[in-house]
Amino acid sequence: MDRPIRPMRASALAFASATVFACSAAAAVVVPGPPGPDFKPVADRVHALTVLVRARAFIADRSDDGRLQVHEAASSASGVLVGHGLAITDLGAVTLPRRDGQLERAAEIEVVVADVGTIPARLVGVDAALGVAVLRLPDETRTLPGASLTAGHPAAAEPMIAFGADDRHLTAIRVQVNDVVDGEGDAFRLQTDRAFPEPFWGGPLFDAQGRLAGLIVRPQGTGGTAIPASLLRPLVEKIVGAGGI
Repeated sequence: MDRPIRPMRASALAFASATVFACSAAAAVVVPGPPGPDFKPVADRVHALTVLVRARAFIADRSDDGRLQVHEAASSASGVLVGHGLAITDLGAVTLPRRDGQLERAAEIEVVVADVGTIPARLVGVDAALGVAVLRLPDETRTLPGASLTAGHPAAAEPMIAFGADDRHLTAIRVQVNDVVDGEGDAFRLQTDRAFPEPFWGGPLFDAQGRLAGLIVRPQGTGGTAIPASLLRPLVEKIVGAGGI
């Protein structure tokens, strides 16, 4: 990359008593939510699977008098490692809006992996209907652990833990699934009891066994919205190949 970016470190997790508070990059904050199981052991196992995704795009446009203008746009979001050198994230993290309303694929994508550092990535898979993107990391990252995806939909009122990353720290929020919404075709969505701030978009939603139950995307409604793992699996398997995940 053309500029150094410090790695996001992950070690012991600290539990907050009520709300998110700022902490160093060496810790994650877990915010209590609805009553349920103790998620600290789960968070200790899976928090390092959450990554920070940064993207840049150079967008060409024309001024009113026809002159060419190029400007830079940047975005950041969370993502999650799923093994095989792949990460998944919210599509908006790697596509940036042009002035005409169309989306521009990012020219540069980088992923910050806990205790590894900042590494380049490229966009290899998109599901526009789901709003999900799959990123390929360098071959050396194929040995990194990845999240284990659940097979079916979680039950209503099932407790979960959600992760979001920014430049300073990793934050986890305990939530519960309020509903599984059936959209057009197989466009199921998980609705949680609380909305997620932007740093959580593209981040993982884990169940009490530490399995990836969903990917948090831009909200639809008043609560949080996630794509269930059952819809993420075919997209990732298509890229991995016939061997599946």
